[in-house]
Amino acid sequence: MIEYQHHSIKAIILGIMQDAGLPHAGCLCHRCRAAYADPVLKEYATSLAIVDTRQDQSKVWLIDASPDIREQINILADVLGPNSSLPGRLRQPDGIFLTHAHFGHTAGLMHLGPEAMDVQHLPIYCSNGLVEVLQQSRLWQPLINNLDLFPLDPFQRFEIASDLYIDSLPVPHRDELGTDTFAYRITGPNKTLIYIPDIDDWNLWPEAREFLRAADIALVDASFFSEDELGGRAPVAHPLVMDTLQFFDQLPVQLWLTHFNHTNPVLDPNGDARRQVISAGGKIAYTGKVFDL
Repeated sequence: MIEYQHHSIKAIILGIMQDAGLPHAGCLCHRCRAAYADPVLKEYATSLAIVDTRQDQSKVWLIDASPDIREQINILADVLGPNSSLPGRLRQPDGIFLTHAHFGHTAGLMHLGPEAMDVQHLPIYCSNGLVEVLQQSRLWQPLINNLDLFPLDPFQRFEIASDLYIDSLPVPHRDELGTDTFAYRITGPNKTLIYIPDIDDWNLWPEAREFLRAADIALVDASFFSEDELGGRAPVAHPLVMDTLQFFDQLPVQLWLTHFNHTNPVLDPNGDARRQVISAGGKIAYTGKVFDL
């Protein structure tokens, strides 16, 4: 259980896996078999919450609407509290920021529509291109009536509460729909966290070192440890973990790894891959981890 201190701002990890979570659909690898056999080993797709308890009514924002949003909203039940208009229901979040269009980061929107949570005028913040895709797709039309879509420009600073800011930072990531991908910089009164669940290559992001040097915490893409995980498939556009560790070696920011593919040996608590990460100064994200901002 997460304990929420009054008069604080926190970022809370709600999931650590690549889009399809753990276990992976149709997978017979040892990690997925173990997670199917023991639900305690299940891990949710990557998502982050921002929680502001400085007022009587706490404010709660999500970053990304993962396929596991049902469970992730339930993690926040205590701080969301009951819905005053709908007995027996939780209050809806105060907003959701989407990093990009891929299903692992948007599929959870389906649980917000009239067939499920039935939110009312829930603010959704995302790129201009993603707003257009959501508005123009007939598939999403029944849901759009429940949402208020707010387009964000690249490098736009948005004050979501007093002394609490989010900046949309464009990063290179495969963009089949032309909708862009954002990292989000979250700046509270005391600390700054940069959330980068997806990026193609650190060297393709010219501003990377500038932004990371100015942050206290970086929670970043660690999908694959090595190309051996791909089983002969074409390389996937994500930096390998060891490349990320090397890139961050001279940066003063606290490095946390997230967005793990189910094949990633870093997931094994006693494995050599995790020991390499820890010895290099990296940290492994976990659901329920709280960062004070």
